Amino acid sequence: MRPGQRRKLQALGAMALFLLASCATGTGGNASTASSAPSAPRNESRIPLLSRLFFHHSSPAPAPVTPPPVKAVSTPPPVPAPRGLFSNIPDDPSIQLYMDYFEYAQHRQFKKWLERSHEFLPTIRATFRQEGLPEDLAYLSLIESGFSSRAYSRSGAAGLWQFMRGTGIKYGLQVNWWIDQRRDPVLATRSAALYLKDLHEEFGSWALALAAYNAGEGRVANAVARTGTKDYWKIRQTRAFSRETRNYVPKFIAAMRIAKDPAKYGFTDLDYHSPVTLRQEVLHHSVEIRRLSRAMNMSVLEFLTYNPQFIRWATPPKIKDVSVNVPSTFPADLASRLASLPPSGINPDVPVYRVESGDSLWSIAHRFHTTVADLVAANRLESRRLRLRQKLVIPREHRHGSSRRGAVLARNRHLSSPKGSRGWLDHRIRPGDSLYRLAHHYRTSVRDIIALNHIPPRRTLRVGDHIMIPVR
Repeated sequence: MRPGQRRKLQALGAMALFLLASCATGTGGNASTASSAPSAPRNESRIPLLSRLFFHHSSPAPAPVTPPPVKAVSTPPPVPAPRGLFSNIPDDPSIQLYMDYFEYAQHRQFKKWLERSHEFLPTIRATFRQEGLPEDLAYLSLIESGFSSRAYSRSGAAGLWQFMRGTGIKYGLQVNWWIDQRRDPVLATRSAALYLKDLHEEFGSWALALAAYNAGEGRVANAVARTGTKDYWKIRQTRAFSRETRNYVPKFIAAMRIAKDPAKYGFTDLDYHSPVTLRQEVLHHSVEIRRLSRAMNMSVLEFLTYNPQFIRWATPPKIKDVSVNVPSTFPADLASRLASLPPSGINPDVPVYRVESGDSLWSIAHRFHTTVADLVAANRLESRRLRLRQKLVIPREHRHGSSRRGAVLARNRHLSSPKGSRGWLDHRIRPGDSLYRLAHHYRTSVRDIIALNHIPPRRTLRVGDHIMIPVR
């Protein structure tokens, strides 16, 4: 054998040994990868050496397999939210910030809100369910008013859902001097459901709908147009929203999570209010609040607990049908009892009078043919000092005065009286009374009153004194 042939055979043998070693350790991988993913054993001794040499020599080497690049993730994946409310909730640090705020800094106040929530949640959830809304939206009242139907804000929002006056009227609520239905837990909840539904239809996401509930539709629409996206969490990273609106949805999510599992966040000693189920009865005329409460066998304070929308001493005089909330456990004949109540003494033609310069209770009472005492009672005045442009309710003139006067006249007819009169009646001096007012009210003259009572000149009438009024 020639030396050149010997060198070729040696080279072929070295190559064969190298290829056999590669087959033993796997194709294209390192030893650790092969050991972690073992393959089926092969019987290399049955394959002829030349076949193995020519096979490995003629076949191209397998391409190296490189793993896909791993992208760095700065935030954890989104946490799934309640179905139908949010598609996902990112792990935003402001959510945890508000959870810590409610749990520690505002623990006592948030506890009161949670305890009040059970009084309204059944009614709110039922209303939202009827309107096809996610029931978790009921917790929106938690951050709006703390589930207080009497809540007022500095900006003028009122009630469980903190409606502004214009929005409340737009969604069917009566807001005037007599009544504020933004505080009605039943009617305001229905209006809130309609408003939230409209917002969701306009913006297509509950996060933007909640932002619009806080800031208004116009501001959210402008923010979407400026940023070119409808993703609340992306808009939140810009300055298109105010600080309050940027934090509104995280605040809601934090409050909702705590309310759904309060014990997990340290609220373990909650004394929940009993849930109240209400139904509505309709009044077709104005009725005094005290008569309504008496017909329902409850105190005025208890009646106003169910009906915080009434802010005066009677129901509105010019609204044809007014809803009154009553517990659902009340008997069905309550409607007939309420319908039989007498109308209030409100003058529907002059329901409210605005105080002008120079007015007094006496001059106003004289102008509208009523009494100072009735004005004080109708307006629940604690002071008789009037303010300029103050609003006063004008009660109706008492129609039963003549019959009462006739009864007293019959009782006193046998007593002595001035010449030409048929008798007299006793009158107790009240604040605002004067000889002129008494003479005008009882259709007599100042001279006859002075003669009957022997009143000296320039004597003033004192509250509580009794005076005889001649009746002709």
